Amino acid sequence: MKMMIDDEIPRSRQRQARIRAANTMNALQKISSNAAKIEREMSPAEYEEFANLYRLVRVELNGLYELLAEKEREKYYGYFVAVTEYEKKIAEGVYNPDLDGVLKFD
Repeated sequence: MKMMIDDEIPRSRQRQARIRAANTMNALQKISSNAAKIEREMSPAEYEEFANLYRLVRVELNGLYELLAEKEREKYYGYFVAVTEYEKKIAEGVYNPDLDGVLKFD
């Protein structure tokens, strides 16, 4: 993210981008540390907490995307579409790695 902010986000928006990047990384760290502590079936409240953290990550990443110059947005749009399609299949319970393959960004 640092390289993207330095190289692809206009200087006038870089402060905002750094804040969003920090928020994203903090949420990802919290997801990771909370997941590492789980040694039993999760409760509905824990599922909700993970969902809220993941939503925060998506919102912050979308905010970073919006800070990009138009030319750069076009470059990243394909990644956005691929990840969204992957997540949709996961949520619907229809993702099959044998049929769908793994998410690649060639």
